[in-house]
Amino acid sequence: MRWENEKALDDFISQMTLMEKVGQLNQHLYGWQVFKKNQDGKFELTQVFKDHIQKYGGVGAIYGILRADPWSGMNEVNGIDKEDSSKVITMVQDYIQEHTRLKIPALISEECVHGHQGLHSMMYPANISMGMSWNPNLLKKICQEASNELAQKGVNLALFSAFDVMRDPRWGRSEECFSEDPYLTSEMASAAVQGFQNNPENKVAVVLKHLCAQGAAQGGHNSGAASIGPRELREIYLPPVEKGVKAGAKAVMAAYNEIDGIPCHVNKNLLQHILREEYGFDGIVMADGCALDRLLMMEPDAAKAAAKANCAGVDLSLWDNVYTHLDEAVEKGYLDEKILDRSVKRILKLKDEMGLFKHKDVQNYISHAEELALQAARECQVLLKNNGILPIKGIKKIAVIGPNAHTYMNMLGDYTSFQREEDVYTVYKGLKEMVPHDVEVCYALGCKVRDQSTQYLQEAIDLAKESDMVVLVLGGSSARNFKTEFESNGAVKTSYDKDEMNCGENVDKACLDLDGIQKELLNEIYQVNKKIVTVLIQGRPHSIGNIIEQSQAILAAWYPGNLGGLAIAETLLGNNNPSGRLSMSIPRSSMQLPCYYNGKDSGAKEDYADMSGKALYPFGYGLSYSQFSYQNINISQTQLTLDEIQKHGLDITLDVINESQNDGCEVVQVYIIDNESSICRRYKELKAFWKGMIKADSSQKVKIHLGKEAFQIWDDSMNHVIEKGTMNILIGHDSENYVSKTITII
Repeated sequence: MRWENEKALDDFISQMTLMEKVGQLNQHLYGWQVFKKNQDGKFELTQVFKDHIQKYGGVGAIYGILRADPWSGMNEVNGIDKEDSSKVITMVQDYIQEHTRLKIPALISEECVHGHQGLHSMMYPANISMGMSWNPNLLKKICQEASNELAQKGVNLALFSAFDVMRDPRWGRSEECFSEDPYLTSEMASAAVQGFQNNPENKVAVVLKHLCAQGAAQGGHNSGAASIGPRELREIYLPPVEKGVKAGAKAVMAAYNEIDGIPCHVNKNLLQHILREEYGFDGIVMADGCALDRLLMMEPDAAKAAAKANCAGVDLSLWDNVYTHLDEAVEKGYLDEKILDRSVKRILKLKDEMGLFKHKDVQNYISHAEELALQAARECQVLLKNNGILPIKGIKKIAVIGPNAHTYMNMLGDYTSFQREEDVYTVYKGLKEMVPHDVEVCYALGCKVRDQSTQYLQEAIDLAKESDMVVLVLGGSSARNFKTEFESNGAVKTSYDKDEMNCGENVDKACLDLDGIQKELLNEIYQVNKKIVTVLIQGRPHSIGNIIEQSQAILAAWYPGNLGGLAIAETLLGNNNPSGRLSMSIPRSSMQLPCYYNGKDSGAKEDYADMSGKALYPFGYGLSYSQFSYQNINISQTQLTLDEIQKHGLDITLDVINESQNDGCEVVQVYIIDNESSICRRYKELKAFWKGMIKADSSQKVKIHLGKEAFQIWDDSMNHVIEKGTMNILIGHDSENYVSKTITII
């Protein structure tokens, strides 16, 4: 440790100048401002970086030195490849050591939403895809792999989306969410923390984002107001935060939105009372990009805005100008320097924990990125419909058609690094590689994602007509390009007249139907070939009711990552048995929203006069090439005292039978319905699940435990308690297909 005890650290902070303290709370620079790559391939540090270090006597953190994407403008020519990553970061740290009084190294932070956003890094399936896998342990392994990669490059902080619960699919950042459900999201958040921080030798901390309720934005507008009360906050949005923090997360990022009028960046109740005092968090709170500058809409004086955020609990800035006024805030009496010191202490303690004050050798590791990416892409696919056309057999010519059939960047999602085309499997490329030698696979574009042009239509129709079957690959795109315009925080400046993006940060949609002429493409192909398998590559649940009838099968593959096309081909050909289940309900229409499965049961009429109120495909739904049944479902006790359920919880046992000739994975889901309560409860709530492989024509005994937390509610006085009464325990294949057992708590 750099400091022997708390007093030694306090003494060190007391010797710092005010400007040096402000420097430690700043992450003002964009990482690509720090270096320059010369024509000879060598790197040098910029004057912008050197001036910043001189002004503040150091820096708290630097974001995105290794980021390579259209916003940063970094690519193979001017960016930093894997081999040079640690060299450039060492150059940065050495300069700080040699040119500052206190020689405090910088934290190096990088985006790692679904793989490191650095040159040629593996892009794993997006969070929306991983949620469909219902496999937290697989996510844990992926995050551990990413942590190993970051450690080798010299990175300390991995920015990872874990807290956002998707409640409105119109929101462009739906793809960064695991689920519409707090329990499933919580399990994924906990797994991610364990993965990133599992190896103490890596010295990598995860920054979980976003705190909190960003998925509650009105109308699905990015950064919109979250007009929710404390109970909704507690029941839906805070469980992943508590689970992630208690798993050991060392940092969290505040969210852009406000909650009931209070921006998260100045929400002391959220950042101090709940996060630190209630959950026991002792790490750092990072601001989101330029979010502190948005406080100027409330408080035009930057120094006062900075003081308010620091008092509320924001320790580290991100690109904003507001926190560069912290010295002014102290000097003018807006901010007590002791509050500032509190944040400085947190930053320095984290740097010490990350081993920044000690020499660290480059971490070498054996990469498992490809096998993890492929397995994740297999497990995230949800088979929505199958009239027997899958798996493909006895076909000699397959037409692969559609805007996402062979457009490689559309496989990956937002927060994706610069990729070489040869490193990404599209559906067409995957099928070409996987089919037997006597099967012909041909490709036609058909149409683009959003473009209304029909210029590619006839070629696709002709190909479909002469083929035995069609794999039609539709959906959306979050692919940025180097002509895209961006906000100062990296969000896309939405332009519906020239961009193909219809998902991603700041790309919100009013209508959830498939864009452009995708439906027309399906109609035209159906006229000449009715053997159509539709594959959906997308970052949100689209309303797809108008494509069901003409599709013999529908496979939702979401954003499956670099190896997604290979995994999809395996599924289509029967080499992979789909095991994904919907972690988000698929709506019939955006006019029907909200349609999440766990709404409040307050007596309201569910259906509309002109449309069903139920989702098109319900939460938890997913088909398989196997058929599963449940037998011998037993509950350990049907009548329990409060003391018994608090101490021992409840055990559920059952036999899961695979009645088919295909090995397959089943996901057993456990929900509760509370029949007696002091408050209006939800229609049903997921409380546990089990996923496992069951061999063909065999069975497996499954035991699922419900702890006391499964039965706790926030009562009419906002106490977290277990109440007496009857409760239905639902054990099922999905949220609409289950067996119900009743228990009584006395």
